[in-house]
Amino acid sequence: MIHLCTRDSRPLEHVNTQYRKTAMAAHNGSQLKRLILWTLGLLALKNMSAVHSISTSEKQLYIVYMGSNKIPHALGITAETHSDLLSSVLGSAATGKTALVHSYIHGLNGFSAMLSASEAAQLSEMPGVVSTFPSVSCSLQTTRTWDYMGVNLDGESWTSTNFGKDVIVATIDTGVWPEHESFDDEGMDPIPEKWKGECETGQSFPEFYCNRKLIGARYFSEGYEAIWGQINTSDPTVSLSPRDTEGHGTHTITTLGGSRTTNVSFQGTGLAVGTARGGASNARVAAYKVCWPGSCQTADILAAFDMAIHDGVDVISISLGASAIDYFYDSIAIGAFHATDKGILVVAAGGNSGPSKATVSNGAPWILTAAASSIDREFLSDIHLGNNVTYSVRLWTSINPSMRFCSFLRENSLDAKKVKGNIVVCVPGDMLGINYPEVEVYDKGGVATIMVDDELKSYAQVFRHPAVTVVSQGVGSHILSYINSTRSPVATMTLSLQYLGIPAPIAAKFSSRGPNVISPDVLKPDLIAPGVSILAGWSPAASPSEDPSDIRTFQYNFLSGTSMSTPHIAGVAALLKAEHPDWSPAAIKSALMTTATPLDSKHNQNSHGDLTWGSGHIDPKGAIDPGLVYNTTSGDYKLFLCSMNYTDSQIRVVTGTDTAHVTCPKARVSASSLNYPTIAASNFTNTITVVRTVTNVGAPTATYRAEIDNPAGVRVRVSPDVLNFTPDTEVLSYTATLEPMDTQPWLKNWVFGALIWDDGRHRVRTAIAVGPTVDSPFF
Repeated sequence: MIHLCTRDSRPLEHVNTQYRKTAMAAHNGSQLKRLILWTLGLLALKNMSAVHSISTSEKQLYIVYMGSNKIPHALGITAETHSDLLSSVLGSAATGKTALVHSYIHGLNGFSAMLSASEAAQLSEMPGVVSTFPSVSCSLQTTRTWDYMGVNLDGESWTSTNFGKDVIVATIDTGVWPEHESFDDEGMDPIPEKWKGECETGQSFPEFYCNRKLIGARYFSEGYEAIWGQINTSDPTVSLSPRDTEGHGTHTITTLGGSRTTNVSFQGTGLAVGTARGGASNARVAAYKVCWPGSCQTADILAAFDMAIHDGVDVISISLGASAIDYFYDSIAIGAFHATDKGILVVAAGGNSGPSKATVSNGAPWILTAAASSIDREFLSDIHLGNNVTYSVRLWTSINPSMRFCSFLRENSLDAKKVKGNIVVCVPGDMLGINYPEVEVYDKGGVATIMVDDELKSYAQVFRHPAVTVVSQGVGSHILSYINSTRSPVATMTLSLQYLGIPAPIAAKFSSRGPNVISPDVLKPDLIAPGVSILAGWSPAASPSEDPSDIRTFQYNFLSGTSMSTPHIAGVAALLKAEHPDWSPAAIKSALMTTATPLDSKHNQNSHGDLTWGSGHIDPKGAIDPGLVYNTTSGDYKLFLCSMNYTDSQIRVVTGTDTAHVTCPKARVSASSLNYPTIAASNFTNTITVVRTVTNVGAPTATYRAEIDNPAGVRVRVSPDVLNFTPDTEVLSYTATLEPMDTQPWLKNWVFGALIWDDGRHRVRTAIAVGPTVDSPFF
């Protein structure tokens, strides 16, 4: 008899909702790590609508934002200053000190505190206070990739960068496992004098664990504990310190800047064998831990930004995200603006809610937003059916099972007599009761599990037990047809093997797509980079399979998500920072974008073109010498905020401008006019003209000529169409006019083209995207 197992195949955003509802349960000890796997490592903000239901007397955590801090401590800004302001509203000094959670005194000025809605409203009217807004809860979202990207250990292109020597890179994540071999500091020089950070002690984290490689580690739990209560330090899965017990933070920081480690493979299986290293393998790394069981509070995230600015980091990689919200409510956007203003490039994950359009997060134009793609490596095994049909699938097995098929229908319906010694096939359906069907199968004597799931089949996963595979609906239907065609269905599974030369890059189905619903006239995401089946460092305290009962210890593990593509981009940015230490964050970002390789939509189903990959796939070699850059300034970003129809006070929330008012032009400026390395125009109905300014960073004397790839239904004209640079003329501007043609496909679909400036050596590509109105069903 054939029975069928079902597995939760609901959309990821529904899983996120379930995870949020059970965050308190996670804090009390129940493990929800499987849901972290479903969300592919990206952190998503809790729905802010819940904030507005709080009564005026109920206390919650608020961020009190007082603007930028251009000269730290020069104006006497201290925690005591914030406590005094708080006390003036709460009635006593003791009450003020008790309510204060964080003081932000480095890159920005402000604090977080436990307040009622009425107290927060009263503070918002105080002199010097720009805004008050609630802190909201967040929940959790290699050996080949750098060679695949062209960052070779013996490549001449990287000699001058010395693989990021003495550039300081940081992650804001779940912490770090300091004893990992990827933090070996042998042969490294003393820590750069500019470094002002610390290696904070804490539970199971003595100070001596930092070294000349891992030069800093901090943790921020005050916001979390203000909401959820004191962290249970007796729980072995939690460490009140910078130590990573989830694995995610160690994975991202070793991808970003891990030292070279030879003869690495996945659990000694010979899979993914090679030299493990970060992109900027000679960089110094620092970890800022902001995530705790079930939540990452934005008050803590903002504190991490503030300290990273103080400590002297050069590049921040943050694999946390949110559903798109206005920038004056977005703590990551606010923290990133201040970091950018201090010369720090911020790279952030674009989200894992694809392939639907308008799902990208972290879309502020001063953030480099990452999308995820595959690389040219897969791990495949064969399933040989008894009817002589073979399927090559992603299969993680160290055994050769050969047995009959068996399957089951619903929770508690596994018949051990039928399962023992057999393969069990699990198909999608409505059963939510079995979180780990492969464990159920193994515990009842089954030797292999085949799960049918289109969402999970496209990337490598680690399971607690051997001989588990996920196949597509198509393959699954063929297997089920075979089972139903014979009384004695049998199959054999072969050992997993590594295959190189697989067609790549392919945009990951889960990678969030544009347009950015907050500012659709800025093309997002910006770049696509490897984020599928990435092998990198892991915390041995974390379950390698996300199954809480799985107590195996791994040094390296596979993860997939835009969380993984983010440190790849940040690692290349660190190389550019080493090569060009005087470049601004915008110049580095521009170099990465204008030299990227556009992907082919024919080989990327459901891609939505540039809305999926932005400028294209990152090309590290090209970015070292881009020719021209778009050097966007803080003033440009402020004018962009004016184009958003934000009020003066809303703009000040983001920028922290010290003046009483931000002066916006009387005539509204189009967001498309931001001096950005791409050109985007939503709501396209009439001719528009935008201005772009480029800076020559190549040979002092150069002539660039314009080439135009018109988007369908759009005529693009550039003036001037020749740019002549001399030693005295390094900066030139041009206009690009986009004119609708008789055929207008952009009324229903986004269309794409490009402007390329060519001097015979460089091809500086500016992607162009034109689309329908925001209220169109085709947006």
